Amino acid sequence: MLKNSIKPGKYRKFFKEVSEDCEVHENLVAELVRFFYSEVRKNLENLENTRILLPNLGTFTIRKNRLTKSITRHKDMLGNMEKTTYSGYGQHLPVKEKLTRMEVAKERLEKELQTKKDWKNENK
Repeated sequence: MLKNSIKPGKYRKFFKEVSEDCEVHENLVAELVRFFYSEVRKNLENLENTRILLPNLGTFTIRKNRLTKSITRHKDMLGNMEKTTYSGYGQHLPVKEKLTRMEVAKERLEKELQTKKDWKNENK
């Protein structure tokens, strides 16, 4: 009978073990992990790539349906915002910029999906 040797544990214990193995302070390990995941999060939020590959963690991809729903939601938000006042215009700009990035990402994703379909049809 095989036993799973991977047991979920507290991440603080992980930091301590890694710091002892590498002979560095535990806070340095924690800061490195925090920095790594903040960079991953930033790349995912920028929507510059349709896929992000992280070694030993997998590939993160943009989901077309979620992206379409987000675009619709942001368009609704833009329609409901008051743009004639200074504060309303200030709230309007970040939503509009994010909407633009999402639309560009959707076009890129659709182009990638079409290329994939063409390649499949070509190699039948």
